[in-house]
Amino acid sequence: MPSKSTLYKQILRYYDDVRTATAAKLRQKREELYSRLPRIEEIDNQISMAGISMAKAVLNSPTEAIDIALSLKENLKKLTDEKEQLLKKNGFPPDYLEIEYKCPICKDTGFVEDTRCACFSQKLVDLAYNSSNIKAIVKTENFDSFDLGYYSSEKENGEEISPRENIQRILSSCLRFTKNFGKEFDNLLLYGSPGLGKTFLCNCIARELLDKGITVMYVTASQLFKAMEKERFTRSEEEEPSEYLEDVLGVDLLIIDDLGTEFTTVFTAGELFNIINTRILNKKPVIISTNLALKDLSEKYSDRLTSRIMGGFTTLKFFGEDIRILKKFRK
Repeated sequence: MPSKSTLYKQILRYYDDVRTATAAKLRQKREELYSRLPRIEEIDNQISMAGISMAKAVLNSPTEAIDIALSLKENLKKLTDEKEQLLKKNGFPPDYLEIEYKCPICKDTGFVEDTRCACFSQKLVDLAYNSSNIKAIVKTENFDSFDLGYYSSEKENGEEISPRENIQRILSSCLRFTKNFGKEFDNLLLYGSPGLGKTFLCNCIARELLDKGITVMYVTASQLFKAMEKERFTRSEEEEPSEYLEDVLGVDLLIIDDLGTEFTTVFTAGELFNIINTRILNKKPVIISTNLALKDLSEKYSDRLTSRIMGGFTTLKFFGEDIRILKKFRK
């Protein structure tokens, strides 16, 4: 998942390519038209020179500036009318030699004055989706399709509230996280037994933020650590860090799914701490989902990593029946 700055560069290159292609197409159309209708070229040359001619005339006779301007205006109208008639007579639209913009609002620059155009924002959303690893998943896994019916309203042993009430609280926390993203800094730890909707809710959050043009990187813990090991042990000291590492640290939101399923080493634990610590220091949110209980998390990883997570994350405990099994019985 590229960082937002990388996506911006891609989009700006896209606009450059569009303008270059448009200019080339216009040149080709103009050359073909001039070859077929030489008079059109003469008219265009006269129109382009009109301003220079008027400026010279005004300098020579400043007292007649108004008359000169009126005469020029009348002459330009005659030339324009003649050009339109020639185009129409030969089967061309009046605007045949005008630039055809993909976005007439920003004229394919991506900006209207100093404000990002809507087409730029849409392009950012599209690229973010294509690069986030979850484009297909979030079509079905989003807040609108989240079903509370899989969670029992009956309390379980050892729990003060029912799974239904618990998941409603969790859902509210996740919605609040997306609503306040960029305004309030927070990190989420989703933990509990498998099949309770942790990954589903991670996808819901990703979908909500991607739709706002926020960049999201979604990786499993195993994918992340394999990439980190490859980065660490195959890159020479002289080489610059890969874009992947820059994206892990710089993307707007990093989602690490299935933490605890990876083969843990001193290296992976250290890398995880560095990633989380760096992102927290830079106010870059992280969401972690894990099947481990909090006590298992502290046993599997170092005290400083566990402390960083416990102190810097909002913890959301999932409990209830395995939804994947319930879905099989419902079919």
